Amino acid sequence: MKSPGLVTILVLMFFTASCSDNSDNKSGDDHFLKEKTETIDKAKEVEALMLKTAEDQAQAMEKQMQ
Repeated sequence: MKSPGLVTILVLMFFTASCSDNSDNKSGDDHFLKEKTETIDKAKEVEALMLKTAEDQAQAMEKQMQ
């Protein structure tokens, strides 16, 4: 049979761990968000390049038709 003191210590450890500040976890979230924003920025650059290329091609086709 488990002693009541051991159960009390385990319960206190559980509450202490669940209420502690997870500052390490926040930095991981920042890293995750930074990576996602960099990916979005890169996608915007690629989109701008594709739109420019499509516009250039349309102008070239228009010039050839004249």
